[in-house]
Amino acid sequence: MTYDKVGKVARSRQDEIGSGVEQTLARIFDREPEIRAFVDHRPDWVRDEMRSVESSAPLRGLCVGVKEIIDVAGYRCAWGTPIHGNRVPDSDARMVQKLRNTGGIVAGITVSTEYALARPGSTTNPHDSLRTPGGSSSGSAAAVGAGMIPAAFGTQTIGSIIRPAAYCGVVGYKPTWGIVDNSGVMPLCEALDHLGIIADSVSRVRLLLSALTDRQQSARPDLSGVRAALLAPWFSDPVSAAMTAALRKAAEIMRETGIAVEDAALPGDIGITEEAVSSTLLCHDLVRHHGHDFRHDGDKMSDPLVEMMKEGSRIAIDDYQAARRQQDEIAQRLDAAIGPDGVFLAPATLGTAPLRQQGTGSRAPQRLWSLGGQPAVTVTCGWEQGLPLGAQVIAARGCDDLALHVAELLEAKL
Repeated sequence: MTYDKVGKVARSRQDEIGSGVEQTLARIFDREPEIRAFVDHRPDWVRDEMRSVESSAPLRGLCVGVKEIIDVAGYRCAWGTPIHGNRVPDSDARMVQKLRNTGGIVAGITVSTEYALARPGSTTNPHDSLRTPGGSSSGSAAAVGAGMIPAAFGTQTIGSIIRPAAYCGVVGYKPTWGIVDNSGVMPLCEALDHLGIIADSVSRVRLLLSALTDRQQSARPDLSGVRAALLAPWFSDPVSAAMTAALRKAAEIMRETGIAVEDAALPGDIGITEEAVSSTLLCHDLVRHHGHDFRHDGDKMSDPLVEMMKEGSRIAIDDYQAARRQQDEIAQRLDAAIGPDGVFLAPATLGTAPLRQQGTGSRAPQRLWSLGGQPAVTVTCGWEQGLPLGAQVIAARGCDDLALHVAELLEAKL
């Protein structure tokens, strides 16, 4: 190839990046008044970043929203609370640095619920403005679901990636605990906090995962030797008939592709203890990290958050340490039950997104995998009255590629 041709190719790629960025900005401009997904969005900054992207970079100008508890230099990252309403970090979180180093662009800062935990923001569901987008990665999921951006970063301590992704009809990925560097991210509970990705496709998730972790994307493995367990609910909250039917459909598709699927149930004692263990860990560390805010500005906190602060202040260190030991035991038992060549198939939510005044939805279907640290992926597996239903694929810790590939298979067939 001659120098002129090389130059033309480079200019063509740069023009393609610029065109893609402008289309993203136009979609945000069009839908943001209704969706209200962003707390800080600066088109001029997006364009400035675009001009510095190398045409050969892996992400090549991919516009990504960033949840407001993840630091982005110069932007307002307020943790979903008026207590930190003017908070502007002076450096990027590690995952944002990696995004930019690989050619990605920060599209803006997306709405989080209060401390990624309690009072919801003003974001609406892209499929029905009267319904919740889920929490706490509300803005990230809604912006992707509305087609404003192709991907966004989120966090999950209990259910905050999988639930909103399912409600908004997009792909949500909560990786194995600890494989994404959480430097520069607001802490809630180190033993439960996960960083993850919400995107318009599994392939987009895999691309971003490679950029964030320096992991090479793997080719789709032979899934014929994979075993899948369709889990009966291990929690007391009722799963809708439509959700159950959609999961059965997903299981049948897996069987048709050669994956052995059996009905299964978790040991009963896990279902009995997992909520209490999660609550002990979360409430204790909530006070440890944000007790200062509670003592000085508790009047600005929502009632549910205040109750969690009070609960956390009553937890003795011996009880906390016992909960950590229970967490380790549950995680090991779950890995053994799934196996290195197995996946669990479970509902991502109880059903479709509830009305906004009813809250951000039940955490029950997502909570256990945050406690155990297993990778989980949700893809849309059905619809009810115009609202999406999500199936959740869970693998053993460290088997993220398997969970993603099975989810990609379902995505293609569904």
